[in-house]
Amino acid sequence: MSATTNSRSGWIAVFFTICIWTGFILVSRHGGTGTLTSWDIASLRFGVGAVIAVFFLPRVSLPLLRVVALFSLSGGIGYAIAVYAAFRMTPAAHAAVLLPGALPFLTMIIAWLWLGHKPAPSRRAALVVVLVGIILTAADSFSRGPQLTGRQIFGDLLFLYGSLSWAVFSLLLGRYAVTLLAATVATTLGSAVAYLPIWWLFLPSAFDQAPVSEILTQALYQGVLVVFVAMLLYTFACAASEPKQWRC
Repeated sequence: MSATTNSRSGWIAVFFTICIWTGFILVSRHGGTGTLTSWDIASLRFGVGAVIAVFFLPRVSLPLLRVVALFSLSGGIGYAIAVYAAFRMTPAAHAAVLLPGALPFLTMIIAWLWLGHKPAPSRRAALVVVLVGIILTAADSFSRGPQLTGRQIFGDLLFLYGSLSWAVFSLLLGRYAVTLLAATVATTLGSAVAYLPIWWLFLPSAFDQAPVSEILTQALYQGVLVVFVAMLLYTFACAASEPKQWRC
């Protein structure tokens, strides 16, 4: 595959990833106002995703356990726990700014400070624009009044932490030579193995009270579309956009 074709395929993957992520914001915000706890939604994300991952497990060669742990803590548990909790506190509009909006900002900042990859002047200008958007979002939270300010600001911080976790995951994808499917399977299974026992034994759950329709909606979207389909598309996009330079 030529570089041009590979780049074009990468942009197509990015487009469909964004479509799924847009739906993720709406479905997750709906879940945040529903009966299921944020811990329950995370369990559906990892549990359903793990069932799919097991099907593909014989077809991949998993990376070292250390790499699986890094993938799971950044692109799996670290991201999901923060984001699902934030959706119970903060409007979906804030998520639209602070999740996909802050991701390129945080990725470039981490790559700059940690890896020494200084962004081009045009990218620095884009960083400033994104930073202004983040500041305006925070200002909106402060304008909501004393009863909502603390809760919404904490939710915004959780969104930023989730975006930070995904930025680290993006850089790790460029750091380790792992196939697209292997990275997806490793992240999904690693997250499930680490999270599900803790959720089952210690975390609050409302599965027995939630409507079946709510459970199925979150299970299908979070566990199938977000965890597996979007993850595959995103890892492909990262591989198609100069992974050796950690530019994803």
